[in-house]
Amino acid sequence: MRTSIASIALLAAAPALAQPYDTPPPPPQGGAAAADDSGPLLPRGGYVGLRGSMAFNANRDTTWAPTTPPTALRASYATGGGGSFYLGVYLPLNLRAELEALYRWQPISSLSLNGVGTTTSGDTRIAAPFLNLFWDIPIPDDMLIQPFVGMGVGAAYVDTMLSDASNIYLRQNRWDLAYSFMGGFAMPLDETSRLTAMYRWMQVRDGGHRCSTGGLVLSTCLENNIDSQSVDLGYQIDL
Repeated sequence: MRTSIASIALLAAAPALAQPYDTPPPPPQGGAAAADDSGPLLPRGGYVGLRGSMAFNANRDTTWAPTTPPTALRASYATGGGGSFYLGVYLPLNLRAELEALYRWQPISSLSLNGVGTTTSGDTRIAAPFLNLFWDIPIPDDMLIQPFVGMGVGAAYVDTMLSDASNIYLRQNRWDLAYSFMGGFAMPLDETSRLTAMYRWMQVRDGGHRCSTGGLVLSTCLENNIDSQSVDLGYQIDL
């Protein structure tokens, strides 16, 4: 009799004893899967884009020829243009990093020697690879535009030639350090593409000019910074 009762008890307890092995418990809510869904804190991938630039006509470039006394050469730039191609990646904290290949051209509209104007012709061309860092400013979700600010550093190859029929006044063709500051906004077209507009101020540090005030023999001028500014319009698409 006791053996029968013990057998019945074991048979009744068998399903409960086997349950932890045969039927694993469901995962808890908010487990590992939820922990991976950290949204904006993780990079969202990359993007590519194109920008077209209009360079302002308010740029000036002043240097001094090594005469006795030194002669001030001041070149004035007319409105020019250019463009760039860039490849970017989204980073945490609303940051973005870009590799940019930039090109810019501006004609030189006039030149003065110690304040006296001369008749010349010439232009300047800038090619520069940049590493840029942008911050997308947090805004409400229902805003139609995304403002941003940024800065970049790179190396600029500047090719400048300013001359008349008998004299080369200004010549430059070398690499120098460059940096820029930017601000603008993006307007989404759909979930993966957008139009962009931004203002850029750029400076080429210690531009190495060679110059002359009479003839074709050039001497090293005083090194000076070359400032420029532009409005850039672009199209950007996520990868």
